[in-house]
Amino acid sequence: MRSVAIVNQKGGCGKTTTAINLAATLAAKDRRTLLVDMDPQGHCGIGLGVPEDRIEQGLAEALLADPPGGADPDAMLWEVAKNLRLAPSTLSLAGLEAARGGLAHLSDRDARLSIFLDRVADRFDWCVIDCPPTIGLLTFNALRAADEAIIPVETGFFSLKGSERQAAAIGAMSARLERDLPLRILPTLHRPNAKLATDLLAAIERRHGMLTMPLVIREHESLREAAGFGQPITEYAPGSEACRDFIALVDWLDANPVACTRRKLNVLIAARAELAQDDAAPANTAATSGERMADLLARIRQQAGAPIAPLSSATAVQSVSDGESSIRGEQK
Repeated sequence: MRSVAIVNQKGGCGKTTTAINLAATLAAKDRRTLLVDMDPQGHCGIGLGVPEDRIEQGLAEALLADPPGGADPDAMLWEVAKNLRLAPSTLSLAGLEAARGGLAHLSDRDARLSIFLDRVADRFDWCVIDCPPTIGLLTFNALRAADEAIIPVETGFFSLKGSERQAAAIGAMSARLERDLPLRILPTLHRPNAKLATDLLAAIERRHGMLTMPLVIREHESLREAAGFGQPITEYAPGSEACRDFIALVDWLDANPVACTRRKLNVLIAARAELAQDDAAPANTAATSGERMADLLARIRQQAGAPIAPLSSATAVQSVSDGESSIRGEQK
């Protein structure tokens, strides 16, 4: 499962609109997609016509459950359409970051979403996370769980001024999480016929260079209308220019995959620890058998998407270590 966080603390940049319609477009292209609403305002549910009064359990309950997601994590997800499910937000999510909100005192408080997503990852190809408009534990959870981040930047003067701060803030948060998170800048709400918008788009490209995606999400009245009807653009106006903008976004993401997903890296790190434990076990136990170590490495490689080749037990631990180092290098 490939996870992307849509993040910007500035309102009016098209963050939630991007998250909803990116997820819906992925689903329309037959990708099993999970949309995670980490914004306490719950706009993803509203924009998809999910009645809040019928949501019995939302992300707040999922993040506080032990383990995250509870006994049945699928029960936390709302089926919106074919290939599209929503992990909804409710008002209770707003209080989660408070001192007595239940999240702050947990030892893994910034990893709860990541653990929850790992439990359902096999059911999805993509996960789109709509981040909250503030920097706090919820945003830290989203960035730890993501493989990459997209900052929607409106082609307006104040958005341009704030875009560098946004990129710097996300970079600082990634550093605190000890992650090298790939970052993209997505120009949004663009009016191609307006000279000022065109000039500002050029300025965004100059300031952010290769981080800027070579496409834009234009300003379309149909996007606002679709949200008002509780529908994604793929349902409200499937043949529209707005829909084509999001198809272009999905096509670009497909053509530019991240070097390695967070989950693949976690598999290798966990495997290294498991093999190290085996190495420390008594020599007469099954845990130190060459056959078991070779089988374990084959399983690791299969889960991480690497080719499976015969390997002797003498080089198993070293190969896992090499794989982990290689993937960390690719992420940089």
